Amino acid sequence: MVYLSCVLGAILLLAFLVLCNKQRSVLGVFIKAMVSVCFILTAGFAIIQNPQVLFYGILLIFGLLFGLHGDIFLDLKWVYPPDDHKYLLMGFSVFGIGHLFYIAAITMTAGLKLGNFIIPLVLGLVIAIGNLLLEKPMKQDFGKFRPIVTVYGFILAFSTGTALSAMIASDFAAAWVLFFVGGVLFLLSDLVLSPMYFGEGKNTPINFVINHTLYYAAQFCIALTILFIDPKLVMI
Repeated sequence: MVYLSCVLGAILLLAFLVLCNKQRSVLGVFIKAMVSVCFILTAGFAIIQNPQVLFYGILLIFGLLFGLHGDIFLDLKWVYPPDDHKYLLMGFSVFGIGHLFYIAAITMTAGLKLGNFIIPLVLGLVIAIGNLLLEKPMKQDFGKFRPIVTVYGFILAFSTGTALSAMIASDFAAAWVLFFVGGVLFLLSDLVLSPMYFGEGKNTPINFVINHTLYYAAQFCIALTILFIDPKLVMI
């Protein structure tokens, strides 16, 4: 059932990309939400197969649920242009909260100590500051979204860095390698998304496909980590 939900998600994602590449619609929002439901189902079925990591799985599902809401808000931005700024703000906010759950899940499960957060902190600062420094060179204009873009970028990079720290501390345990891959895919997805939202002429069909493919690959990778965690190594 775990992999069946992944396959179903891939089919629905393909339908979304075909139907909504040129014209966003309420139907598109629904289909996109159903793709997100599939990565939550993936996590749920993974918990059933590896119930000894229930606490980690629940934290991950909370993060994925915020991701689902973020998906909906960001697509409503295109469906209801007069309120696009509100939906964009809510989208970034709930995605950021979702990554806080990811950070908590990794930290408590891998038993990370204070010293393990040097990498996440450095990576978070580099991404957040880099976003600001490259805004003009990359011909983007964050405008009033500059604060939320900066905070979100820091949290996303911190989450990826936390997975990297857990991977190193565990001698490259499969679960944390997969989580780190998911984090990198997430970063790449947002690297494509940023000019689509804040640049000129970048909201193209090819960027639309690349952004969503990277994003959903990231979330499914994160959900699948539940299968690969060794219960004997779980700290809580």
